[in-house]
Amino acid sequence: MVISMTNKLLGIVIALALASGIAAHAAQAPQRPLSPIALPAASSLPTAIQTAASRLSETATSTIDPAAAIRGAYQRDRVALAHLRQQASQLKGSAHPAFNQFISDEEAALLAIERAALTTSRPASSSTIAAMDKLVAAAQAELDRQLSQSGSTKSNSSKQGGSSQGNSQSGKAQGANN
Repeated sequence: MVISMTNKLLGIVIALALASGIAAHAAQAPQRPLSPIALPAASSLPTAIQTAASRLSETATSTIDPAAAIRGAYQRDRVALAHLRQQASQLKGSAHPAFNQFISDEEAALLAIERAALTTSRPASSSTIAAMDKLVAAAQAELDRQLSQSGSTKSNSSKQGGSSQGNSQSGKAQGANN
């Protein structure tokens, strides 16, 4: 019952956001049509609905108040970088501090983009938000790359440690520690 009510409420909120976003866009920029939103498969529909609602809300906000949209995107991307920093705790050795430094650099770049955009009288929210999102995507790709390297190194070390030590306990322990 609670889920059904939540879904209905989410549908109403999305409909209101869609209607207000379209009306705001039409009032502010009739010469620029809204960009289409592609929805993924039904298996990830709740995520797709949230993403579509977020994009629509961001578009509507950026039409009415571009600075607020930029600040909102900055906060969202800052949280995303913090989540990536948490996920990087799986990295071992010098890779973990190096990735933390990389995330700190990305946060500084994110802040610089936000500040540069907000210093103008009418900031270009779509290009600014796209640039900030690109930083987060690059950080995600770097984390994925390092985790895959760490995983392949770990599995290779485990295989080598186990085969060089035979089936003894020390070989199993060394393979599990790598």
